[in-house]
Formats: sequence, C-alpha cells, structure tokens
Amino acid sequence: QDYFHQVLCITEREEFFVPIQATAARPVLDFPEQLDFSDCPVNHSTQKILFIHNSGNLEARYHISTQRPFAVFPAMGTLGIGETMELTVEFHPLKIGFYSSSLTPLCFTPGKDIHTSLLGRAVDVNVALDKNSVKFEKTYITLSNHRTVVIHNRTNITAHFRWKSFATEEEEIQQKLRLCHRLSRPAEDKLEDFLKGRYRRLSALSRACENEMAKVEADPMMFPNDVFIIEPLEGEVGPNCSTEINVFFNPQEAQVYEKVAYCDIAGREYRLPLRLTAEGLGPCLRLSFEELDIGKVFAGAVNTYEAILANKGAIDAPFKLISPITTQGSCFTFVPQQGIIAPNGFQSIQISFCSTIMGDFCE
Repeated sequence: QDYFHQVLCITEREEFFVPIQATAARPVLDFPEQLDFSDCPVNHSTQKILFIHNSGNLEARYHISTQRPFAVFPAMGTLGIGETMELTVEFHPLKIGFYSSSLTPLCFTPGKDIHTSLLGRAVDVNVALDKNSVKFEKTYITLSNHRTVVIHNRTNITAHFRWKSFATEEEEIQQKLRLCHRLSRPAEDKLEDFLKGRYRRLSALSRACENEMAKVEADPMMFPNDVFIIEPLEGEVGPNCSTEINVFFNPQEAQVYEKVAYCDIAGREYRLPLRLTAEGLGPCLRLSFEELDIGKVFAGAVNTYEAILANKGAIDAPFKLISPITTQGSCFTFVPQQGIIAPNGFQSIQISFCSTIMGDFCE
C-alpha cells in the first residue's frame, strides 16, 4: 500500500503544506498484451507457454482468472523477486467459431489493472472414418463375425477418440436425467415413510439412491459391448497416421440388428456416426417331409412311421417336442422327444399312432 501525508508549516508570514509520499514495495509481473491462438482444432486442447517474470521488489502472490474455453495453469501461486515461471494457457473449444476472453491477474498490484487479451478460432480438421456404415454377413447365434473400420488422421495433432452411445453430449445429459429420475422415489412415498416412522429404512434407501445416482453421473456413456463390440473403445490416433478399429457382431437372437455408434474424436465438432447392420440366424432344422398322409387304418391298431430331422445349419440345433393337447394329437407318440443335432447331422424320429376314435382327422 502507498502512503501520502501532508505537513502543515506555519511561519510568521505564511502557512504552507509539505507533501510526503511513500511508495510501498510491490511485485511487477510482465504479461503480454495479447495471446492469439489463431486457428485450432475443435474438441482438442491447444496449449501455449507464457514466461512470467517478477521485475518488482516484492514477492508476488498471484491469482489468475479467465473464462472457458480458455484455462490457465497454475492459476494461483507465489513468484519471488526476480524469478521467472512458466504459465500454461489452454484453449479447448467444443464448438466451431471465434473466441475471445481475457487473462486477468488479481490481487497483487493495487490500483493497476493488468490483463492479457486471449483470442482463438476453432475449426474442423481432416479427421474422418473410412466408411460411415458397416453391414455384416448373416451370422448364426453363438458364432461371431468381424469387420474393420479405419480412422484417418491427416493432421499434425494427436487425435483422442471415444466410441459413444449418443450423437451429442446434450442427449447424454438427458439420458442421465431420465435414469436419475427413475432411481429417485416419488416425494409422496418418502413422506409416507417418514410419517410412519420408518427413519432407518428411509435413510438406507436414500443412501443407496444417492450412490446409484453418483454412478449414473460418472458414467461416460460409452458404446455398449453386447451384440456389437468395438475394440478399442477409446484410444489415440497419431499425427498423419491411421488406426484400425475392430467391430465384432455376436448375435444373441435370430433377428435383424441395427445400431449406430458415434465416434467422439478430437478435431471434429460433431461425433462421427457409424451405422451397424446385421442379422442373426438361428438353428436350421428340416424335416424329411412336411405332411404325413396316414390313410385308412384300423381303430386300436398301432401304426409306426419314421421322419428324418436334418441340421442344415452351421451350429448345434437343439429340439424339443411341443406335446399336443388335442384328442387325436394325444394318440401320437414321438421318440426321441428332444435332443441336439450337430451341424450336417441327422436324427431319426419314430412316430407311433394308435387311436380308438372313428372318423377323419387332421393334426
């Protein structure tokens, strides 16, 4: 703090003031007037180093502030008389556009405002997938199929990537809010428990709910690895390099699967979509005939027939008889009633029919 005082001098002829000033010791930090990042990749951290010198005659205790997408490290500390330090300024924009802010050292030079103008422009760069869709061949359940996707990085930065479930961060936040809402119990139910004196149970439920909500909030929402598996889910692509991504299809049911995975990668504002399409196939069993014409038979007589069950697929085929519940249906017996047929294998099914009911029938 500077000091100022006046001394009043009185003589026989006049009065006058003598000013007395004292300038306190203070730190003097040398900051540039402007720091321009120019064009930088969006969704990527670009850093610049500032060398700060304390040319004053007092130790500097500083606290530096700025606004996103700019940041400074370390933001606070101490710099001795005549010492020099490195200050890292980061520019990490998430959207394309021009950005400006200021770097303001606080609380170390009373009466003197110092700030550095920060400028930067975020742009999309040449980082891309070699394809935006993958279609797998039809695959039997319990088996797996495999395709590859290549990430090309034709820039001078190291591009960090993560495969995500949602197209935008806003959609991730909405999903987390929905999950948290499901976890939270209705307020009236909690009040009812409270009024009934269930304090311990309510406290335990509350803690469990808070723990589950914390897990939801910390979830990075990576692409789920169940039917479609992406490896690796997260990694880096070096400057002017390419990286192969393995995509596996493991069908769990005989159905058509469609899914979109989103690659959140440095250098691109929007996540890169990859559409995945595939079909799962179940066991492929065929009977040697689809219709058995028994014709006219005597009531009470036992009639036997044979059907061949063949596995035309590439996986084991389990089978089991669905027992008929109709009157004539119960007159049939099948041996065996269940089993497993290997690929390209056969199973003889013995059919017996014996009925005391007269008349035509169709089963």
